[in-house]
This record gives sequence, C-alpha cells and structure tokens, in this order.
Amino acid sequence: MTKSLAVAALATLAFAMPAPGASAQTAAAPAPFQALVALPLINGWTNAPFGTSAAMVQIANSIVRFKGAIATAGANPTPFIMPLGYRPATNVYVPVDLCNATNGRLFIQPNGVVTVQAETSFSNAQCFTSLDGASFARNAVGFTPLALVNGWVNAPFATSASAFENNAGILQLKGAIAGGTASQAFTLPAAVRPVTNVYVPIDLCNATNGRLFIQPSGIVSVQAEKSFSNAKCFTSLDGASFVHNTAGFTPLVLINGWVNAPFSTGLAAFRNISGVVQFKGAIATTKANPTPFVLPASVRPTKNVYVQVDLCNATNGRLFIQPNGIVTVQAETLFSNAQCFTSLEGTSFVR
Repeated sequence: MTKSLAVAALATLAFAMPAPGASAQTAAAPAPFQALVALPLINGWTNAPFGTSAAMVQIANSIVRFKGAIATAGANPTPFIMPLGYRPATNVYVPVDLCNATNGRLFIQPNGVVTVQAETSFSNAQCFTSLDGASFARNAVGFTPLALVNGWVNAPFATSASAFENNAGILQLKGAIAGGTASQAFTLPAAVRPVTNVYVPIDLCNATNGRLFIQPSGIVSVQAEKSFSNAKCFTSLDGASFVHNTAGFTPLVLINGWVNAPFSTGLAAFRNISGVVQFKGAIATTKANPTPFVLPASVRPTKNVYVQVDLCNATNGRLFIQPNGIVTVQAETLFSNAQCFTSLEGTSFVR
C-alpha cells in the first residue's frame, strides 16, 4: 500500500486553558471539544499510511485525544513534539497499536517530545503506528487520588500519582504505579464502579502488554500478558478508561455468530460524545468470521481506523474500522484469542 506523504501544517494558535473537570463522584456533561489540530511530523515520519488519516490532536477538559496514524522509513523514534497547550505535567506512557496488531506505546514528556516505543521490534512502529484511541490527562485538575494497596506505590519513572475522574459516566484514569506484591492495586469508590466485569488494556514495563480487571465490587487488579514482574516494574494507567454509566449508549447489533458479554462482562454498545465514538462491553465467538458488527452511518470514520483492544488472557489485539462501517477484530498472535474474548472497554476513536 502507498503511504501518503502529505504533512499538515500547524497554524499559530492560541490555546485556551481547559475548565476544571467535574467532581469525581458526580458525572458532568461532556466539555466542548476543541477543534482537531494537525501535528507537524519531524525526523522523516509521514502521515496516513494504509488509508488512515493524518496525525492530529484535540482536547476537552484536561483530556488530550489523538487521531490518525504515522509511519517512517527512518530510525528516529520521535515523530512529533506536542504543542504547548497539550503537553502533560509529568511523563506519560500511553499504549498504541503498531503494524500487524503488535503492541507499542507513546512516551510523552513534559517538554512535548514524543517517542514511539515497540514491545518487540521497532520495525513494527516504522511500518505503522496508529494514534487512534490514544489519550491522556494533561494534569490532575478534577481528578481524585486512588488509595493503593498491597505494596503498590505511585509515580515511578517521573510519572504522576494514580487518580480518576468521572466525566459524563466515563471513568478516566491517570498516572502510574509499581511495586505491588499482589495483583489487586486499588478499590474504586462505590459511585464509579462498573455494573459488570470490565477489562481494559494498559501499558506495562518495557512497552509490554497488560490489562486492568475491574469488578463490580470496585476491586481493580493488574494482569500481565507475559510476566507479572512487568506489572511490578511499571504499570501505566494513562489512557485507560471504561464506561460505568451506560445511559445514552446504543447497543451494537452483532453478526456472524458473535455474542455478547462473555465472562460476566457487559453488552457491546457505543455512544457518540462530541465526535468521539466510545465503545463498551465485550464479545466472543465460536465462528471464524472476524467481523462482529457494522457501525451505523452516523458514527463511521471518514478514514480507516485501527484501535487497540484487550483479548483473551490479556493478549493484544485491535479493531480495524472502515469508512463503510465494517469492523474487523485482529489478533497479534492467534485469532482464537479474539474468539475466546474481545473487550471493547476503553476503546474509542475521534471521527
């Protein structure tokens, strides 16, 4: 496939500071999203491989959301520098999808420098790095600290303390933790607990893959695809989110033998929030067809979109979402992991 070489120019903009977030216990109406802003690429990185859109960024409250995808033939892992109004207050590590559904992450520093890191080979990042679905909180305004247990401690590697924000029924997490002696890291307050089991993909040490297992009791456990030592070394909560209030969500019509709610999770559904399509629930199948649903025309992307999802046993996967609405589940390793379990929680994209 031919890579697009068009790089959007960034106009000189005045960035308004976001309003403080809602109370942690009371869901506020979503804040207006600022317009998408082009990210000028550097060091030989180019925009829009494989029919995706150009790299862009937007903000609402303190949440920065990315859009698009990038690639490079070069060896420099820094594709862009965040504009001043979009930089985090501390180091941030956010999981992203790479070539062939392999796992990677963005390392974002307070000076705005962004580095792409791959779990396996950097060639996967060079081939394809999707920014769709990636997000982080700029600062702790509006967030409530989490009370850690079992030896877990806050802010390894100059990150921020773990915290959460309830924004229109979506619980956004931030910060990072390390050092736990058991998988349970914290318990969520009753007001923001999910009504079903929830599994959310997260980044662990050395860009390895992991997930949060969140129960209706509020207990949150860290699970690693490979070794729990990766979680103890470093567990990033940045970019992790889940839906705890399903009001306003529309059920997805499953096809091709896919079924809802494996392992006591929720029904697959979506909601359009100011142009951000947010998914919830989980699905599974005994069939070989990788297309579980087709998105309605009103929430289809204008370009191809690839977003990371959690599969069975904390393995890595992604959704491939086309402008015609067709959604395909792809697995990093075996498709049987997607058949066993595909979580849609924490997954979103900017239309």
